[in-house]
Amino acid sequence: MFEKIVLRRSDVGSALTIGEIAEALLFYQNVHLVLDYGSLTGLIKKIGMPTLLSLLSRPNVSAVYSEETLGTRTDNVGPIQIHEFVAFMFTGDQTVGQLKGSKKRLEYIVERQGYKKKQARKLVERFRRHVPIKKLSGNYFVNGGIMKSALDDINDQEFIHESMKRVLTREIDSGLVPSDFTFNVSPMGKKFQIITNIDFNSINSKRKQNTPESSDVTPAHFINNVLEARADTVLASHYGGDFYTSEISSAIIRLKHQELLRRIGIDKRELREFQDIVLDQAPSLKEVLNTGERTFPEFLKVLDKSQKFREWTRGVNPDEKLVKAYFQDVTSEGWISKLPSKVVRYVLGSVATAVAPVAGAVGSFADTLVTEKILGGWRPSHFIEKKLKPFLQSD
Repeated sequence: MFEKIVLRRSDVGSALTIGEIAEALLFYQNVHLVLDYGSLTGLIKKIGMPTLLSLLSRPNVSAVYSEETLGTRTDNVGPIQIHEFVAFMFTGDQTVGQLKGSKKRLEYIVERQGYKKKQARKLVERFRRHVPIKKLSGNYFVNGGIMKSALDDINDQEFIHESMKRVLTREIDSGLVPSDFTFNVSPMGKKFQIITNIDFNSINSKRKQNTPESSDVTPAHFINNVLEARADTVLASHYGGDFYTSEISSAIIRLKHQELLRRIGIDKRELREFQDIVLDQAPSLKEVLNTGERTFPEFLKVLDKSQKFREWTRGVNPDEKLVKAYFQDVTSEGWISKLPSKVVRYVLGSVATAVAPVAGAVGSFADTLVTEKILGGWRPSHFIEKKLKPFLQSD
């Protein structure tokens, strides 16, 4: 259980957060990051390039970087809107002109986060040693590129209709979606036209009332989720392991590949239950890191002490509940459970008196090292109670 996970996007659809990465590092044996311009920039801004490089140098952490961002371009041809799946990337701006080569572009990204030119060059050299750079539009992940692969999806009208139904229910007020809504795609070679009866003017007006700074949504905004879901499917197949991405993308993928994300769905539920039951009143790891209550370097110190805990998670049977396994291992007593109760009381009482003669009670001695050894050595609760909970409950 929890052998390997591939992370691409936050579950809310934006770039990966340090909290999500931290939770994966704590439970999974191997973590692979799929980075793009947005997630890389966000991580450098949040934890700094040296800390990111320290993370990437860990033996159980790997990553790939793609400069490309996937999108759906819209061109107006008279009264008709024509759409096309594209991959675009940052190549420079007015201050520096065009930056030729991925190395120069990476150096500029690092410089924009406050690093001097010479320092940025050295940091990028180290980054490139750890992280290969691949194109989503090339043949590396799938023959013909991800955009070509996504075009096959828009030919399936039933799939498109069900996909858009799932997207709409998550992104806009259900009262603004007609019960008999249509969302049809008409392919035109590498491009396509969208025909729908959804009133985007009403939707955007309602969004502005609730959130004035929100940007308008368009048919291209919704269909782009199909492109992103196709990218996730391709990457999940390429790298294997559990695949972590946005909830919307996962909902679309399950329409065609139910089993592809089944394991990560189970693991997510297991981790939520673990948080609710075992960690109880403590805030989540994702919460304390994303809000800045704790720093990522502080977390890495805790992670360095989690090896036994992560080995324990790997040993949990995939068909067994994580919480159940935790409490079984925490409460099991090994050989001592086979002793008569009088003998157990005598052994524990004798040791307690010897180490803590003033207290003289088993209860006051329950957390001492000697009792832990008598009750069977290391247990997962040792890490949870002594390392993780104090970290989460920083106050």
